[in-house]
Amino acid sequence: MTLRFLLLAVFLLVPVQAISQSYPNKVVRLVVPYPPGGVVDITGRLLADELARQFGSPVIVENRAGAGGTIGAEYVARSGADGYTILLSGAATHAFAPWVYKQLRYDPIKDFVAVTQITEGPLALCVHADSSIRTLDQFLTLMKSGGKDLNYSSNGNGTYPHLSVELMKQVLNASPQHVPFPGGAQAVTALLGNQVQFTQNHIPVIQSHVKSGRLRVLATSGSTRSQSFPDVPTLKEAGFDIIASAWFGLFVPAGTPDSIVKKIHEATAAAAKSPALLQKLAAQGDEVVVAGPTHFQSFQKDELEKWRKVITGTGLKLD
Repeated sequence: MTLRFLLLAVFLLVPVQAISQSYPNKVVRLVVPYPPGGVVDITGRLLADELARQFGSPVIVENRAGAGGTIGAEYVARSGADGYTILLSGAATHAFAPWVYKQLRYDPIKDFVAVTQITEGPLALCVHADSSIRTLDQFLTLMKSGGKDLNYSSNGNGTYPHLSVELMKQVLNASPQHVPFPGGAQAVTALLGNQVQFTQNHIPVIQSHVKSGRLRVLATSGSTRSQSFPDVPTLKEAGFDIIASAWFGLFVPAGTPDSIVKKIHEATAAAAKSPALLQKLAAQGDEVVVAGPTHFQSFQKDELEKWRKVITGTGLKLD
């Protein structure tokens, strides 16, 4: 009986080992759960080109947009656990979604293996160039006094520019008014038109307006200073536990063999050394951070808990 079970175990193991050793031997799909042409899509296409070189096998980008990225995430969660369907996503689907959506048809922990982080993009706290708020200290003084006379624009309910300010509000015990817009361009237009007093938005959205002198950056929201604005302090430097960077990474369906997860991580780490990739990502405000499965899974769990507190505190729920 013991020998029979041993032989059965060997037969079951051989196919997994064979698949792992030959991976990849066909087209790999990198699913981007957002529309073509956006920042995440650009990142996905840059990464796909580099991964194809590392794999020696084609990697194509497949856009499956909708519902804040959750449609694409669910699609990958239900795909084969063989490494041929990889999700490029971040906090929206794997830290915000469980607390934002009333019904979510996947579990961001149980249904995925977090392979590796790839990028993080701090946000920039901006005011109009003509604003009387000229320094971070002045802004924080207004916020700590209640901030009721301030309002801010975001890219919509449940987006990073919204929730990053909600985090700030909770830490500072402030209550500026939220004015949501359909996207980043509209949120910045509102600030340029003095319809709102500030926005905390993605660097690619505000960068051209800062360079033209129409907006002023008071702070950035990362754990360290932004490479795009190295002379601008972080909110953390000001002494507050406010860190909000729009991170992205790779996920595969739960059950994907460890050996394949390792190959994807190693290929991504090698791809991330490409000067062309680094330069193009930096141009859109992203900084490369490649962290393997153990670190990335721990980071994701921390992010889930962090944003749970923020989102449940707002009472925000989306259909």
